[in-house]
Amino acid sequence: MSNVLRSALAIVSIILIQPLTNAQIIYTRQIRNNDDLVLIDEKGQTQVIADHPRKDSSPMVSPDGKMLVFTSERVGWWKIWTMNMETKQTHQLTHESSADYSPAWSPDGQQIVFISSRDGNQEVYVMNKDGSNQVNITQTADAEAMPYWSKDGYIYYSASIDGVYQLARIRPDGKEKEILTDSPDNKLMPQPSIDGKSILYYGDTDGNMEIYLLNTEIGLVNRLTNHPLMDIRPRWSPDNSRIVFERGNKRDNHHIYIMNRDGTELKQLTTENYNYSPSFFIYPHK
Repeated sequence: MSNVLRSALAIVSIILIQPLTNAQIIYTRQIRNNDDLVLIDEKGQTQVIADHPRKDSSPMVSPDGKMLVFTSERVGWWKIWTMNMETKQTHQLTHESSADYSPAWSPDGQQIVFISSRDGNQEVYVMNKDGSNQVNITQTADAEAMPYWSKDGYIYYSASIDGVYQLARIRPDGKEKEILTDSPDNKLMPQPSIDGKSILYYGDTDGNMEIYLLNTEIGLVNRLTNHPLMDIRPRWSPDNSRIVFERGNKRDNHHIYIMNRDGTELKQLTTENYNYSPSFFIYPHK
């Protein structure tokens, strides 16, 4: 298929977006090494959000549902982009020669946190939603990953300490950095609940990558999944009642699942292709 035809189909596919029934999930679908952004509902109905000749990945909708932030290889190595969900206009936010990825919105939708290796190793950066004022807020020699901007005013992330990823948090201005865990197992992608009583993450505490919920009041860890394949990259629903995640081998068997916050009512949403980086979709509101 020519690039011109692919672009024309992409325009048609994104204009015809309509509300899906039940929970709506936006994720990355890879077909023949091309990664596109797709919507899916609990009935398995899908709609393509962006179909570009180069790879798009890691989509997350802004709190008001009006903007989409994602990573893309449209101009080379991974960079951070946004898309206006009404006009479908895209805008490149980062332009460094290094990879920029793992974007997430601030609670007010005015800023974006992300990971960049532009200073020599993976560190946490923040910027305005238009790409201005990009600042390295962690400034460490160790690797950091998967930041999330919480409503409690902290940015949570995973920090490599002596080669093991621990849960950490920091203020958006780089102050009050704190390592929250100290254990021999990896803990990745921390996301506090709305009430601040739990932290959702995935890790290899039990040998395989599974999804866990840490009770921050008493320190109790609840394992939510138990499967031979990897269970990774969980995301809360807006009301924290459900969790979406990916399960697979990162090859020919990798799919999107949804479950209740206690791990019950597990449901597989995708059944073919390689699917990853899911999050809940929010429709625009005033």
